[in-house]
Amino acid sequence: MKLHHENPLPVPVERLGAQASRIQQICGVIGVIGLVLCVMAFLFNREEFFQSYSFAFLYWSGFAIGGLGVLLMHHTVGGKWGVTIRRLLEAKMRTLRLVAVLIIPILFGLRYIYPWANHQLVMQTPVLQHKQPYLNTLFFIGRVILYFIVWWFWGFRVNRLADRQDETGDPTLKERMRAFSAPGVLVFTLTGTFAYIDWILSADVQFYSTIYGAMILVGDVLQTLALSIVVLVLASRDNRFGGRIAAPVLHDLGNMMFAFVIFWAYLSASQLIIVWPGNLPQEIGWYLDRVRGFWKYFAAATALSMFAIPFCLLLSQDRKRHPDRLLRVAVFILFARLIDMFWIVEPTHRTKGFALYWTDIAAFLGVGGIWLYVYLMELKRRPLLPLRDPRVAEPMPEVAYEH
Repeated sequence: MKLHHENPLPVPVERLGAQASRIQQICGVIGVIGLVLCVMAFLFNREEFFQSYSFAFLYWSGFAIGGLGVLLMHHTVGGKWGVTIRRLLEAKMRTLRLVAVLIIPILFGLRYIYPWANHQLVMQTPVLQHKQPYLNTLFFIGRVILYFIVWWFWGFRVNRLADRQDETGDPTLKERMRAFSAPGVLVFTLTGTFAYIDWILSADVQFYSTIYGAMILVGDVLQTLALSIVVLVLASRDNRFGGRIAAPVLHDLGNMMFAFVIFWAYLSASQLIIVWPGNLPQEIGWYLDRVRGFWKYFAAATALSMFAIPFCLLLSQDRKRHPDRLLRVAVFILFARLIDMFWIVEPTHRTKGFALYWTDIAAFLGVGGIWLYVYLMELKRRPLLPLRDPRVAEPMPEVAYEH
């Protein structure tokens, strides 16, 4: 055992403990059971399976995509708020490899989800014929591959620079990560916007919106921040962060979540204000499908849970500075985002009215269990704080570790 004193800051080497391993095992078991049920659903009713799987994929992949976005944003703007959750963001970003695997079933079931992948329907629909040069199977798969290549390039390049910072403590790496991440934020926003236009919006025959992709992407960032706060608060209870998770840090993270709640509401309201008064048949149908029958309660629940309630809760300075109270708000936003994504994705397919299939639950648990298992595995591989980032707060006892 040796003590190291050559670094300006002590090296925090604490990682997640045995409790996280038990949670990881439970998630893995739930994920396997859910995927087995998905296989059964595929054999009995493929249309319902692909609709349910698409929703589950879009919700859980949002954490990986949002993790990359927040990570690039943090390196670009700096701030101690991002240092405390950087390991959590990096772990989310590294699950992009799993997300790339999880999207493969969707590529085999395109015709069950997207009308443009059904050749007979395309021949009967002039609108789909007009969109065919862009919306066709080969070009769609090519764009999926391109999106993941771009995300991997920026994400894992930043991850390698972070690892090098841990190893060497080179102070110039902070600026190099900032210079590399700044254009990455722009590229990420463009590719993410187009990805969600491809993956969700193209399932509708006629509807289009220039705000749509950004609205989904901001929702991903919001749910990523919410999950990061949940994990941060739970992990810091055993003082694994050396006393660094104090009220000011939680306050900053609460403010970030508050800002993206407002941003999401702004984009959602902007789309509604543009589409609803225009009352054009090719646009208004998207909203009409989502306010008919029981879907109107989902619309109300989305507005309340994604904006009105968290907005009021996060106005409180005390709530944002108290770990358990902020934790409850973050958990609430995770459930709100679940309602939001279901309301966005499924009415396009369930045009006869609201329907909840057992495959929705099976796919959600299957994909979610596997994603959480891999996320916790990635999170356990590295210390919970960057080893030699100069923005890590100073007060922390010396930590002894194996040389």
